Amino acid sequence: MMSEEAASLERILIVENSFRVGIALLIARIFRNEDFPNLITLVIDSDEVATALESFQPDVVVLDVDSLRHLDALNVAVEIRAIRPGQVIIFGSDHPNPVLVKEGMIAAVWSRAYWLNEPSKNPGVVLQEIRRAFKGGKSLNPLVLETAFTQSRHVGRLTPQQHRVMRLMSNGGSNSAIAKECGITVKAVERTISTASRLLDVTPSTKETNHRVNAAMRYRQSMLFADPTDTW
Repeated sequence: MMSEEAASLERILIVENSFRVGIALLIARIFRNEDFPNLITLVIDSDEVATALESFQPDVVVLDVDSLRHLDALNVAVEIRAIRPGQVIIFGSDHPNPVLVKEGMIAAVWSRAYWLNEPSKNPGVVLQEIRRAFKGGKSLNPLVLETAFTQSRHVGRLTPQQHRVMRLMSNGGSNSAIAKECGITVKAVERTISTASRLLDVTPSTKETNHRVNAAMRYRQSMLFADPTDTW
């Protein structure tokens, strides 16, 4: 049975950051040590993606999220999509990740994108999940995926100046520090945060929550789900 599965899926390209260890080497080692005679696994650094896509012609590309980290993994996924629009892409992580984060990353590349979360060390289980994606198995919950798209659309409503102010604020900057950095008044910073918060549908303050914290979290969440090719 394993040989049949492997025969239908011959080339797996695994992308990682060579300076940070993730699941890539584990998955590659699993396949090398087991009897999958028709399966070839190649592990490369993220800088080698374009060349490897051309020379290796993978059936599936697994992005090592633990090694690349979220934004880098998204950037690599978008690069792959530009080169090979129909490429099957799997985001792989050996750690728990929030469902919205996973869906947001899948949303960024839209089709033929999947998530392999906390993969088993059993090679048959890992291969089964990768094969499921290769065969067109479903991604995650489409209702949550829709929420991720909604989150990312908020970001497009903001002007470059609003992005700058919100980014500085979400990084912990005070209004006075943001004003100095942006060359505007403190009052202008307050107005910008207020306007951007409305555009982002930030939850108002309550007895238990703080509006500024809500705004910072909402902005960071929306940026995580945004198209990483956009610049603000």
